[in-house]
Amino acid sequence: MATTAAGTPYVESSDLVANYPGVSLALANHIDTIGKVLQVVRATDSTLRSTTSTSFVDITGMTVTITPEISTSAVMLIAVVQARRAATNGFIYLQISDSSNGAISGAEGAAMGSTATGAANQNALQTLIGYATPGTTSATTYKLRFKGLSGETVEVVNDAVTGQLFAIEVAA
Repeated sequence: MATTAAGTPYVESSDLVANYPGVSLALANHIDTIGKVLQVVRATDSTLRSTTSTSFVDITGMTVTITPEISTSAVMLIAVVQARRAATNGFIYLQISDSSNGAISGAEGAAMGSTATGAANQNALQTLIGYATPGTTSATTYKLRFKGLSGETVEVVNDAVTGQLFAIEVAA
């Protein structure tokens, strides 16, 4: 099997594609890339962030920009932060969105908290996993956002546990 200058294998007409009935050269070349991780982009933040907003706001430092290598690729997004609600009751909501603030599938708004009176400053490590198909080879930005339920202070405690946001391009 031949390889490109980058070392990626591909099928030439001289290869034995005949051993794969009904397989075209284009499909044979695509089979070697399906499901492979093409690139990983990561953002980290180590600053305590807080808000009293009841609408989603960006978490400064938790933004990644990825330029897909293939327009049909999928992008898996993973965010990990320690969240805290400072009030004795209330909720903190987390969301991964695109640059136009559209929520990403699977990461539309995870919540932590309670409406019952309880201890303040409850901390929990939160993980969000989202899936996007940007359909482009242009730079695409994703970000982590947060909000409270009713004006209470909510925080991402990145100064205690470094917050991370990953964008992983997978060939589809």
